[in-house]
Amino acid sequence: MIFTVFTACSKEKKTQTESETNTTVTSTFATEEAKIKDTDAIKFIEQSYTKKELGLDKIDKNYELMVASNGAEIDGEKYVRVFANVVTQTDETNKDGKKTFSIETIGEYGISFDGTKVIKKDMKTGEYTELENRYADYSAKGQTVSEHNHSHNETTKE
Repeated sequence: MIFTVFTACSKEKKTQTESETNTTVTSTFATEEAKIKDTDAIKFIEQSYTKKELGLDKIDKNYELMVASNGAEIDGEKYVRVFANVVTQTDETNKDGKKTFSIETIGEYGISFDGTKVIKKDMKTGEYTELENRYADYSAKGQTVSEHNHSHNETTKE
């Protein structure tokens, strides 16, 4: 239920943001072909970056990381989008008598479908900047450690 509300809110805010910036989201589509998606995308952002790197270190509200149900094309590249949202229960109820919530997006991040690029949106200007892709770095470091251990083992066998 919250996710459905989130999707509607994010599209509305995106439209407002698009008119104010040079960065454009041209279309949305399914994320089946993305290397990192769904809850893995949330875990990737949460575990790869500090709050400061994500621009969330000065946020004094509780927030949740949520992944958009559809991917987006941003400046010609396909991304899975992860949002940092503050979810607040309102005093209103919907037509079925259920509680309603408001969602304030305080951070937006994208992971390219091929997993090679990570971007962060500046929430004031709407511009995206690239973050260090620690997933790629971690793989490279793992290979280096593995190669080092392998050559060390060969040396000690002699």
